[in-house]
Amino acid sequence: MDILIVAIETGRWGPARLPRALKDAGLSVAALCPADNALAATDFLDRHFNLPVTRSGRRLTAALADAMRDCRPRLIVPADEQVVALLHAIVRRGPGRLNEAALATIAASLGQPARFDAMLMKGETLALARTLRVRVPPGGSVGSTTEALEMAERIGYPVYVKAPFGWAGQGVSRCDDAAVLAEALPSQPGRSAPLKTLVRRVLSRDWFPTPTGVDVQAAIDGRPAMYCAVAWHGKMLAGFGGIPKETVSATGPSSALWIGPHPAMAAVAERMIASLGASGFIGFDFMLEHGSDVAYLLECNPRPIQVCHLGALIGADLMRPLADALAGRAVATKAAAPDQALEVALFPYAAQRTDFSPGVVLDVPWDDAGLCRYACVTPAERGLPPA
Repeated sequence: MDILIVAIETGRWGPARLPRALKDAGLSVAALCPADNALAATDFLDRHFNLPVTRSGRRLTAALADAMRDCRPRLIVPADEQVVALLHAIVRRGPGRLNEAALATIAASLGQPARFDAMLMKGETLALARTLRVRVPPGGSVGSTTEALEMAERIGYPVYVKAPFGWAGQGVSRCDDAAVLAEALPSQPGRSAPLKTLVRRVLSRDWFPTPTGVDVQAAIDGRPAMYCAVAWHGKMLAGFGGIPKETVSATGPSSALWIGPHPAMAAVAERMIASLGASGFIGFDFMLEHGSDVAYLLECNPRPIQVCHLGALIGADLMRPLADALAGRAVATKAAAPDQALEVALFPYAAQRTDFSPGVVLDVPWDDAGLCRYACVTPAERGLPPA
């Protein structure tokens, strides 16, 4: 098997769109995920291995070991942050249920182990970015309420308080003054970490990161943006930018967005990928400052983001360069970049509405009956002929 996609979380549509795109590039694809995950529903998987619904590291690792032994993947693709955290913990612990060859495959699928925290933990990502002279919001990590208040006074309100590990807007609070900031902070950031670590170890849940503080960041007046890329051993193979036009909620995923070239975000992504030694799919969140359009890096998403499968529409296919790298074929010295731009409405939202602006591409997988059934969308419901 070429690729094993591993998913713990439900509600992620991007990973479920990858198998079709990967198979178009000539790659075989298996998935390890719970049976009720969207990824398990797609018709374009070669194999599905069931992942138990549990937070036990022992059971999750055993399921991964069994799947890897059965399908012998060349690349592991983590579909969400929880899987990334699990894989990091497995690599750090060394041989156990997984043999040396399997551990080597996992490590090679992620990046440099010394940079794992910089891939996953928000404060560590920005700390690395600062050493690379990448523009980030003013601020930093704090270990107490006093430090947080001092940081906010120094950089100016409003500020954002961010937990070091989270996704989809979890653990993020906007604070417009000191009173709101004090309310948003835990009473003693990081104080309970040793106790939580002990409890998680006893319950075999110590693979899940234990927060040791929070980050306080200045709010950038701008619009959110993202850069979607694929990498191989620290080299960016292809990528493209995205700017949301509509979102499901204030901090939720995009339902419609512009995709196309963005040299400034591409340059940052290439620099970060090289320092992380990253392989596979990776995304970066930015804020584009109003007026100047300067890109501020916010965080790293070391897994496929929801638009990875769309690159071929704009001349920046992420799948074929990855297939070349996996096959040992020569890859281009320069990362593939888009030669056009589009506005796209994303599945499943594109299949549930008819009021998008003219010219918007509706990204609906009508040829994937299993995924459409999972989303409770059929051609008949849209007045279309059967696929």
